[in-house]
Formats: sequence, structure tokens, C-alpha cells
Amino acid sequence: MICALCLVASCAGVLTGCGETKLTEEEYAELAKTNAAANAKKVVLTIEKGDKKYDVTLDMFTYYLAYNEADGNDNYNTNLDYYQSIYGEETSFWDMPGTNGQTMGAIYKEAVYSSMLYTLLMYYEAKESNVTMTDGRVKMLDTTTQQFLAKFTPEQRARCGMTTEVIRDNYERIFLADQFSSIMASNVVIDRDAIAATIDKENYRTYKTYYVYLTKSDENAELTMKAGDTAKRVATMNECYQDALSGTTLADVYAKKSDILNYGQRDFSIADSASLDEQYVNVVLNMKVGDIRLLETNYGIYIIQLTDDTTYYGYEDAVTEAVSEAQNKGINSIYKTIEQQYTITKTEEWDNITMGTILAAPKK
Repeated sequence: MICALCLVASCAGVLTGCGETKLTEEEYAELAKTNAAANAKKVVLTIEKGDKKYDVTLDMFTYYLAYNEADGNDNYNTNLDYYQSIYGEETSFWDMPGTNGQTMGAIYKEAVYSSMLYTLLMYYEAKESNVTMTDGRVKMLDTTTQQFLAKFTPEQRARCGMTTEVIRDNYERIFLADQFSSIMASNVVIDRDAIAATIDKENYRTYKTYYVYLTKSDENAELTMKAGDTAKRVATMNECYQDALSGTTLADVYAKKSDILNYGQRDFSIADSASLDEQYVNVVLNMKVGDIRLLETNYGIYIIQLTDDTTYYGYEDAVTEAVSEAQNKGINSIYKTIEQQYTITKTEEWDNITMGTILAAPKK
């Protein structure tokens, strides 16, 4: 399958994979203009609403295609050893299996489509509602455009028709769509108190504990020699427990036998306790502040002290997250209503787009 953003073969061998010719930056810039003009003639989507019909051309996709392919390349390079250990050195990232039987290329291409469609529909709605870009966003256009262009080499920009004008036009749609989305968000009324009432605050009560611990394991020969067998270790911890009950701090209990004991702090709430020892959690949940308990498990013995349970760490964050989810759900509902008003048709040019061939020629 030929990438819809591929350059004409006669332009430069280095871009088409048929030679080693390198161009100057000026020549690459001219080639980018040539390909941008060609892309502007390729209709990728047609979008209709009532008597309005919009032809979405390939140049309008340049930002999302380049951004997502660069993101995929970064993903691959960051996890290079992992991917190569599973799929081998020759396997293309874009051909690797992702979720639901799709390749990574198909997944990223769908991300391009979803993001682009959202931008376009919000942009068209903004235009229909006579929403104009704020002065602040207008002032950001040129700087943001140049920052994006700077992420790519002249050769990459040439290959996908990435000119200043193309990216600036892309950002104009993105910025206005984002502005209209903000207007939508402001129309979604969220009752924070009502949402907070659905979250059990007690699940976020944080139990601050300190513990002294002696393992039952005999894997460490030196420790086994010092601590003795299991019965002796239990006896040792019972003595330490009595010291703690008599007023000796756990830090001092540990200091007396630091050659065999471990000492630490463990703070948790019910909301984040799944990864902790269930026996430890259950003991603490039945303690009062100041209490000291002895806990023997199959793998070791604890002396635990609960020092505080008056904070609710993470509760406000949980409420904020729930509010954000509710707001996003409201916005998505509005967007789906808008989307249903449009008829979207993909053309053959969409089928010709292949992720992994946007910024560079595919490897042979």
C-alpha cells in the first residue's frame, strides 16, 4: 500500500528510498511546498450536515499524522529492548500486534482519525455559531507553529508536505475547536457536592503506622544464626512487644536488636490497601490511635503501632477526578449529539494512508 503522503519519486532519491541524494534545506523547503500543494488536492474525508458539505484534504491531516507517527517512533525507541526481545530486530513497530487484533499502525491511524474528526466537527460548529478565536490564541499561533516545525527534520517536513502555512492552518482549526470545546464544557453543570457524597470518605482515612518486623525466613544464614529458629524468634518478638507496651518506643526497640529486626513506617487507606498484607491491614483497622499490636504471619512477626488516623489523604483528589470524569462524560455526550448530525465518509485517499511512512520511507 502506498502512503498518501509519499513524495513523487523523481523529487529526491533519499526520500523515495531509491538513492542517497541529500538536498539542501532550501530544496527540502521547496519540496515541502510541492507536496503540500499535492496533498491539498487529495480529499480524505467528506463531511456533510444539511446542505453543507466539507471536503477534508490530506494537508489538513498533516499535524495529526506527523504528531502520531513521531509519538509511535518515540514509543518504539523508548522500549526498544523490550520490543526487539519479543518481536525481533527486523519487525516494524507499526506491524506489531496491539489490542483487539489490530496492529500498532491501525491503532495509531484510528487515533489520528478520532482526534481529527473531533477537531473538525468542533471547528465547523464554532464557525456555524460565529465563534471567533480569542486574541490570546491568535497570538500563540505563530510561536506554536514554529515549535511544532522544529520537532522535525527538513527531510521529514518535505516528505509529508509540512510547511509553515499548512501547520498554521492546522493549528487555527485546533485552537478554535478547543475554544468551542471550552464553551461546551462551561455548559456542563456539575454538582461537586453531590459527586463528593457518592465517594465514601472513610475509604481515604489514612492510618499512619510504625512497625518492627522479624522475618521467619531462613534464607539468610547469618540472620538465622543470630535470630535462631522460629520459636526463638517468636519469643524474641514477644519480649520486644512487652517492652513496647511498657513505654519503649518502637525506634528504641529496634535499636536494641537492629542486627535482626527491620523498622519502618507504613501509611495506608482502604482505598490503596489492596497491595498490602491483608492481615496487617485488618489488624490496623481494628486499632485505636496509640495502640500497639503483635501480629504473627506465615512469613514473619510484626509489632505495629498506630500513631494517627485523622487525615483523609487522596479524598479531595478522588472527588476532583470524579468531577472531571463527570464533566468529560457530559462533554462527550454533547459531542456525540453533534456528531450524529453529520455524515462522514472516508475516501480511497484515507485507505492509502499508512502509519510508519509519513515521516520517512518504509524500511525494506
